[in-house]
Amino acid sequence: MPKINFRHVIGFTLIEVLVSMVILALGLLGLAALQGISLKNNQDAYLFSQANALAYEMSDRIKANRLGWTTGTIPTAASAGSCATGCNSSTPACTTTQMASYDYCYWQQKAITTLSPDATAVVTTSPKTGSTICTGTSSSLCLTMTWSRSNNKNLSGTTNFELEVTP
Repeated sequence: MPKINFRHVIGFTLIEVLVSMVILALGLLGLAALQGISLKNNQDAYLFSQANALAYEMSDRIKANRLGWTTGTIPTAASAGSCATGCNSSTPACTTTQMASYDYCYWQQKAITTLSPDATAVVTTSPKTGSTICTGTSSSLCLTMTWSRSNNKNLSGTTNFELEVTP
């Protein structure tokens, strides 16, 4: 049997293999962290798109019931958790003001259900102080939704979405 001189054998040593495994493990940990961050940011994007859909839904409700929203005052929403006033789109005996109050309450409850339990949804008159979105005339309304961003440590706190609507 021929004698093998291990000094001249070309190949990988155990140390080289271990170093490459450490480098691979660090890369995979970095990818896992990146995946976690992207999931958190995806949740924020999802909430913004839900707020957008809710705002445009309320905008459509306001435009469908112009008389209920152009009386000079913003209708009062029913107390939280009780929109069942017997006034909805299938009840013909509702006044425009009652229908506007029902729509407002329904929108608030839907914002809490969709965005977060501490979300708020408010309709105010434009121009709204401190807003860069709601800067229109006094006949415009400003739809504002606020919710917490507790799912992302880098973006903690609250955020809001505003939409200006003209009935």
